[in-house]
Amino acid sequence: MRRLPAYPLSIGMSAVEGIAIATVITTSLVYQVETVGLNALQLVLVGTVLETTVFIFEIPTGVVADIYSRRLSILIGLTLVGVAFILAGSIPLFATLLAAQVVWGLGMTFGSGARTAWLADEVGAERLPHALLRGSQAGLVGGLAGVSLSVALASVDRSLPLIVGGCMYLALAVFCAFTMTEQGFRPVPAHERETFKDMARTLRQALQIVRRRRVLILIVMVPFLFGAASEVPDRLSTPFLLQTITLPSLGSLDPVAWFGLSSYISMGLGFILLEVVRRTVDTARDRAVARALMVLQALYTGSLVAFGLATTLPLAMAMFWARGPLRHASDPLLSAWQNRFVPSRVRATVLSFGGQTDAVGQMIGGPLLGAVALGLSLRVGFLAAAAVLLPVVIVFALLGRPQRESSAD
Repeated sequence: MRRLPAYPLSIGMSAVEGIAIATVITTSLVYQVETVGLNALQLVLVGTVLETTVFIFEIPTGVVADIYSRRLSILIGLTLVGVAFILAGSIPLFATLLAAQVVWGLGMTFGSGARTAWLADEVGAERLPHALLRGSQAGLVGGLAGVSLSVALASVDRSLPLIVGGCMYLALAVFCAFTMTEQGFRPVPAHERETFKDMARTLRQALQIVRRRRVLILIVMVPFLFGAASEVPDRLSTPFLLQTITLPSLGSLDPVAWFGLSSYISMGLGFILLEVVRRTVDTARDRAVARALMVLQALYTGSLVAFGLATTLPLAMAMFWARGPLRHASDPLLSAWQNRFVPSRVRATVLSFGGQTDAVGQMIGGPLLGAVALGLSLRVGFLAAAAVLLPVVIVFALLGRPQRESSAD
């Protein structure tokens, strides 16, 4: 099997991962509640274990990718994620789910910084924004197929989506092992490696680069606020729709069909919005990227407010469907922008900083905002999450001011 160019391979990887992850997560909560029998506290603990694992391993695995190989790090990540899903679906026990979260979190950290760093090295910084946006679109298209597959499999057996999705990840890892190139990365020569000294030196260099660039500090810290606010929409939207906004019946269809339909609409809107961003945002100009991110985050924050205040089904569902596309459009822009300021030798490590701050945000903000929602109401919880995200809008507004153009660009 011959090696494939990085650009089309990355698009294909995103599409397959979109199918696999949608197959798993569309009905995963249904599996956890109905088959495993988790209560509310156990559901929260499952997410906490995942984020704690990401927090612990995000930086070390990023350093490994910068020293040894981005390609190897990606392959390890795909394999571990596949094993985690298969483990979770094969043994329906709470303890097994916790163990699977550890494996999944470790796999995520191996792939998070390394994936974008590998693509940046292979296609170049100028083509990176386009590649990331196209990859996000491919992931959404794949996700549409994954939603259908997940609903169909879950209707037969709630565990099947996790097992099938895990097998997809393993198959992708095998395919990439034979087709993935790594021509733009120069690892530390084997005879010069002093593993722990190299890791410490790479980490120090990454920290120095972040400290020297104020814009990088802000970009790295933004995921903290994202993470702190994300637990409310990610975990409380479903109970809000079920308990506060009454969902209409879909005839004799399985209840998971409602969430499948919502995923279809959200992913379709996300594809369209990504295309609008790709065509209209000049990713070579920092101010243009900052202003686009400001608009996207302002709309996302507004959607949380409107969702929390909604009293009718049409408004609630419109805001529910809008949030996903707005997040999908922001992520590739932020990743591409961050890469403009980071040299290749520490790229994966610096990118991992963002993943770690996101995990910390979820670990801290999730329980706090969850307590607000539990103690007051779900509506107040969504409003509190929106308040947490307001500084993000302000940060991007400041970075997009005309007087910063000369220093940023």
